[in-house]
Amino acid sequence: MKRLTAVNVPLDMSPNAFGELRESNDSVADVSRLRQRMAEDGYLFFRDFLDHQWVLEARRQVVESLAKQNVLDENHPSVEAMAARYARTGCTPEDRRFPAVRKLTHTGRMIEFYREFMGGEVRPYDRIWMRLMSPGSVTGPHYDIVYSGRGTTNLYTSWIPLGDIPLSHGPLMVLEKSHLLENLKATYGRMDIDKNRNWKKIRFRHWRLFRGGDYSRNPRAVQRQFGLRWLTADFRVGDVVIFTAFTMHGSLDNVSDRIRISVDTRYQLRSEPIDERWIGEHPIAHSQAE
Repeated sequence: MKRLTAVNVPLDMSPNAFGELRESNDSVADVSRLRQRMAEDGYLFFRDFLDHQWVLEARRQVVESLAKQNVLDENHPSVEAMAARYARTGCTPEDRRFPAVRKLTHTGRMIEFYREFMGGEVRPYDRIWMRLMSPGSVTGPHYDIVYSGRGTTNLYTSWIPLGDIPLSHGPLMVLEKSHLLENLKATYGRMDIDKNRNWKKIRFRHWRLFRGGDYSRNPRAVQRQFGLRWLTADFRVGDVVIFTAFTMHGSLDNVSDRIRISVDTRYQLRSEPIDERWIGEHPIAHSQAE
């Protein structure tokens, strides 16, 4: 396999440091087994889990919006999401612009899965995160709980590729069993990004300076520190990865010439406390959350 990079750092591709996500389709009808696997690995990976037409309709709405913003190359069909020269896109809220995206994440099989998996009525966050990652973009290693820790910690994320996302496009990668790192959960995992000026603080870890909620900007050093494997896959339409709020994850570098399009949101039991930053018609997000 060609050497892969994340945050411009070459990854250790040895079998003890890097691998493929384990598929859970063999246990999709066995809820107790899925719960056990989530407890062991910190994630579930399903192939061909979501309705292809729902996914492709969501992609169509997104790429049409990108075309109107003039960030796609007009010499290619918009569905290919070929980036225009110097296009700069990244993480953005869905803000109810894409009904097919909200349908995909907030109804149908996604909700049915969580209702059975969590054993009760499910409440998804109203905020949906669009990852429109232009060439050169990347997401650093982090826990979601750092951004979503004011409600229950019994919280899960669904990451859904809106189209095929091969390794060259910078897909999701998960640090296997990182949800079991109790010392990390008790330190970094207790940070609230909107308190104590955490957004603006300069941090130094693994020989890099950075701001924000990432744990590190050096995924290779993260792997060496904990001795766990980074896991990823060539993703296809219909796939989904589900992981805990304490599962370390990030992405590979997008070294392609296309905008990588994926979506993620959070899910919890309706009966449990919810983080006020991410609910309502217009969630306040980080704007008023100090």
